[in-house]
Amino acid sequence: MSPNAEQLQQRRDCQFGLAELARVMNAAPRILIVEDQYFVAVDCELHLRGAGMECVGLPTTAANALDLAERERPDLIIMDIRLASRVDGVEAAIVIYERLGIRCIFASAHADEVTRREAERADPLAWVDKPYASEKLIRTVQQALEELGSAAPAPCVDAASCAGTVH
Repeated sequence: MSPNAEQLQQRRDCQFGLAELARVMNAAPRILIVEDQYFVAVDCELHLRGAGMECVGLPTTAANALDLAERERPDLIIMDIRLASRVDGVEAAIVIYERLGIRCIFASAHADEVTRREAERADPLAWVDKPYASEKLIRTVQQALEELGSAAPAPCVDAASCAGTVH
């Protein structure tokens, strides 16, 4: 007897639930970095990995950010305002928050009052003005994870992995 569509969906839901449970237990915080400047994104990723966090992707456009957020379900997103797409980071963050409930930290040199007011619909966890020191970014991410109820990794003990400035 072959399973019907409902039974197959229940199996997939169960498998997803078990995979999600395994991911959440004792797992490093999962961060999505949405940044259109490649070297900035990679630098950010290296510093966060050095602080014990997992980076689940480096999308450069709003559409790719939404796709990855839906697929990877990160704990939080580091979102630039200006992206390599017509849709900016504020709009992307609002859509992601409204659809998926995933909050973000905005990291941008473009954080004027009007932009910040528009971004309130995304319920941002924090704002980091570029250029920023990697220590500031890591500290901000750890505080955001604590606010979300996630276990933030221990502070860096190796100063070399945390030092630097992200532009």
